[in-house]
Amino acid sequence: MPRRAKKNEVAFLNKTQIKELKKLLLEDQQKIINTQNEKDNSFYSLNKDDMPDPVDEASANIQASQELRFRNREIFYLKKIKKALERIECGTYGVCEECEEPIGFNRQKARLTAEKCILCKEAGELTENMSVRRSSSMGKTISELGR
Repeated sequence: MPRRAKKNEVAFLNKTQIKELKKLLLEDQQKIINTQNEKDNSFYSLNKDDMPDPVDEASANIQASQELRFRNREIFYLKKIKKALERIECGTYGVCEECEEPIGFNRQKARLTAEKCILCKEAGELTENMSVRRSSSMGKTISELGR
């Protein structure tokens, strides 16, 4: 059973808040599905006869590449929405997957698919930013290259 939040702590989501967030998730999901259905008929149709100029062809290829990137982002977000809806059904939505503390309504509303509270997310990003990155060509750290 979840513990009660103290005065300055974030409380677990109540049923009304979960219902509101679920509605927003379903709306986002439907928007993406509708957008993809509209694009299905007009996408991936590059005809070389329509583009005699190499510049036009290159421009069309760049545009198609961007569309693919956007589409992949939408598919990724759809997967996150599905996972969030599953967490709602399981009763774990709004609970940080790392520390099991409440995520909080405002954060959850700002990032509907958030799986971590702000403290755990910031700690993860800080760790990620502080990790040593190596040059793939030389096998040396970036600081070693600066010497």
